[in-house]
Amino acid sequence: MNRNEEWEKLKQEYHDIRIPEHGMEMMQGAIRRAKMEKKKEVKKKLVRNFGIGAAAVLVLAILPNTNQEIAYAMGNLPVIGGLFKVITVREYNYDDGHNTANVEVPRVTAEDTEGTAGSEAVAQVNKSVEEYTQELMERFKADMAEEGYKELDVSYETVTDTADWFTLKITGLEIQASGYEFYRYYNIDKKKGIVAQLKDLFPEGVDYVTPISEEIKKQMREQMERGEATYFLDEEEWGTTFESIREDQNFYLDEDGNLFIAFDEYEVGPGVIGSPVFSIPAEVIFASYR
Repeated sequence: MNRNEEWEKLKQEYHDIRIPEHGMEMMQGAIRRAKMEKKKEVKKKLVRNFGIGAAAVLVLAILPNTNQEIAYAMGNLPVIGGLFKVITVREYNYDDGHNTANVEVPRVTAEDTEGTAGSEAVAQVNKSVEEYTQELMERFKADMAEEGYKELDVSYETVTDTADWFTLKITGLEIQASGYEFYRYYNIDKKKGIVAQLKDLFPEGVDYVTPISEEIKKQMREQMERGEATYFLDEEEWGTTFESIREDQNFYLDEDGNLFIAFDEYEVGPGVIGSPVFSIPAEVIFASYR
């Protein structure tokens, strides 16, 4: 079977909503996650050439400017500074032989932030993480009453922790006949002492949604032409189509200041592609300022 025939088969399976067996779904989920991790490593290598340029552009929005007056003003902001620690404060483990749950609840800690805007940002992230994981566990308990098995796994990792930026990633995997993997990223701008959203990387009033969305669609089409993936870009074929990112879209910055836009499984394509992440080149970010 050639590559085109393989994709046609996958699309047909998607439309037929064929649900795999539990063991197969678990195996496929592990394979998808392994592939995504491998892709992330490749992307990191590819964007290194953009690293300095991307950091230089993002510095306009999130880092101190070299201009003396601006640097002085930024120096008066409540800088958090230092590296954060993330610890597991609670674990929830359940197994009745039919339903299982393994949930890790993290907490961010940072020294020398008490009484500053930075401490408020850390507290805000911790409160949001606590509420989010509790919501997932409540949903798991409610679903146990339904027929069929239910599985929930929630874990976390620190994606970025530099002097200027911190990103915590929560990974969720729900399995009930089929699997669904999803993420939530929590970003703290240490210089500003705020929980940062995507809009905070850009000056007020700047249209960042359009150029980033067009770049992502461009990358999607290129991947599809190479036979690497397929996305919801044809409403007639899939019944839905990706138009643009949300203003509060999942994102993160790596240690070099490169911007990445992240999507959940099934958000912009069929489950076979997993949870895609797109690196945004410096020139696209710069275009937002024009």
